[in-house]
Amino acid sequence: MQPTRHFIRHLIMRPFQFLYMLGLFLMPFTLFGQIEKRISKKVTISVNTNIETYFIAEKLAVEHIGNYVFSNKDIDFSHQPIVYFAQKHFGIWKDSPTILRISSILKELRETLHDNSQILEYLLYRNEFPKAGFRRPVPNDLILFDEKKYPGAKKLGLELTDSLISFYLKAKVGDFLKNNTAFYRGAISEAEKHINAKAIPFMEKWYGSSFAAYELYLMPGMPITPGDDNYRAFGPMLDSPEGKISAMVFSSSIQLPLLSSLSEYTQYGFDNAEVTRFLTVHEIGHSFVNPLLLSHRSDIDHDHLLFTPNLAKSLEQSYISNWEVCLIEHLVRLGEIRTARAMGNKEEETRLRTLHTKTFGFILLPILEQKITEYENNRKRYPNFKSFLPELFKLLHGLKPKNIDALVKAHKKHD
Repeated sequence: MQPTRHFIRHLIMRPFQFLYMLGLFLMPFTLFGQIEKRISKKVTISVNTNIETYFIAEKLAVEHIGNYVFSNKDIDFSHQPIVYFAQKHFGIWKDSPTILRISSILKELRETLHDNSQILEYLLYRNEFPKAGFRRPVPNDLILFDEKKYPGAKKLGLELTDSLISFYLKAKVGDFLKNNTAFYRGAISEAEKHINAKAIPFMEKWYGSSFAAYELYLMPGMPITPGDDNYRAFGPMLDSPEGKISAMVFSSSIQLPLLSSLSEYTQYGFDNAEVTRFLTVHEIGHSFVNPLLLSHRSDIDHDHLLFTPNLAKSLEQSYISNWEVCLIEHLVRLGEIRTARAMGNKEEETRLRTLHTKTFGFILLPILEQKITEYENNRKRYPNFKSFLPELFKLLHGLKPKNIDALVKAHKKHD
């Protein structure tokens, strides 16, 4: 995938830029700047200005369009401090022309995208508001710009960005973000405690591949409906001049009691070891595995009958509905277990094996682990996981649905 500069030239010449520069001249504002902490040579964790601005505006827009993804007009989100207090602070802008325009755009995008992850990915390529333009070249196959899959979304996305910058300037969003820096830093500190950055070099060595960087973005402003197990995350693969970047964007996952102001909070919604560990080590594992399977479509289709009703039942806690997802999730969990083993962390290795096999019913893991030792013991022959994948498919091709059901039955017997 080659980056293109066509989009950059096109946007720089947009008429909005004149209004933008005029706004900078006439309007006093505070530059917030992304709060970022580097936790290892290649791993950063941050709060992105564009994403926070988007969610403040989305919540105001929902007052007009009813809902968008998890945001809902009828929920006060008092369990999420930033969402709640931003709504109170910016409520006077609800009926402004800018928010009304954003409402109209999101209403159209809702019918096309059915999500907001495509918007968030695009915003990560933009310079941080209020600066125009891009911090990285936009790739040719950016999801938001896929006119075949999402007709009209590109134009609406560009208009949305213009409106978000206008909202940022007029409503002085930078002031709000800066005044609550302590909360955002607190969120980063909570999440950082549970991020195992030391595992990433071992993952790179085990998979035999690497990424230019690993960027983790917290979204304290993303509305999540009440519920102890509710959170949202997605992992875009970002392009950069230095190479591919494995990113993870995630919301708060701990509900908090409502206090009288943001300055009173000493908890920030991200002190969740289980979720944070899952969203970093596990989801980064998807960055290594998922792209490799794109060239194995025929192999995956060959074995689709292995996804028997009994196997589906075994995996129901993980909401897996087809063989492709089943295979991907097995391989990612295989990588987790073997990486822990490579690190010499016997306790974590055992915990992961028990969790994935016994608790969540990934019953193919024992035979995959047995087979993967050939890869681990012959790295000269198999320099990376990609080179060994054909051997794993040979193993799977040799199985029949009755073999799968026997594994499920054996798992239940020992459960």
